[in-house]
Amino acid sequence: MQNTSQDKILFTAVFLADAGKYVVDLKNLPGSCGSISADTEADVTMTLDHDDFIKMFAGQMNPTSAFMTGRLKVTGDLSLAMKLEQLIKSLQAKL
Repeated sequence: MQNTSQDKILFTAVFLADAGKYVVDLKNLPGSCGSISADTEADVTMTLDHDDFIKMFAGQMNPTSAFMTGRLKVTGDLSLAMKLEQLIKSLQAKL
């Protein structure tokens, strides 16, 4: 995915799932992701159950649909959550 200066995705997202806490850090390039135990300052926090977390990143669950049905809760900047959905889709296309 090519990024121009106007469409760069620069933010930190924290996912809270029943099996743990995960962070996707795209603010500190080149980016990182993984599980975390301490509080991490995030631009957007998404809460969902662990199985739905796996399904979302595997492309088996649409994040927008999950949000609309209450399976995914978002606090913080909703527009950043939508950018993360675009990123997930672009990564899946490369797999």
